Amino acid sequence: MIQGIGCDIVEIARLKDEIKHKILSPNELRVYDRFTSESRKQEFLAGRFAVKEAIVKAAGLVPFPEMDVIDDENGKPHLTCARLSGRTIHLSISHEKAFAIGFCVVEAPDL
Repeated sequence: MIQGIGCDIVEIARLKDEIKHKILSPNELRVYDRFTSESRKQEFLAGRFAVKEAIVKAAGLVPFPEMDVIDDENGKPHLTCARLSGRTIHLSISHEKAFAIGFCVVEAPDL
């Protein structure tokens, strides 16, 4: 059963390097630091911010650094978060020019 859905859009230019520790998990910071292009770093940060805002809208308040959104080998984002264990969470992140969007569907466990 679907517990909630969430969607968020953010202007990429609004997110600066100074706030990366407020948004990214330690694993995400390692990915972020591997990018050599500042524009790609900013895009990554904005995408993670948008999808985490979507998760909060769908599942409830969780501190952003506790949510670990890492792409699989095909580029699909997956969430690891102890507070949200037991739920199936579907994510999508997209970027286009000046904007990043995050979308989330949370399925509650069957009772």
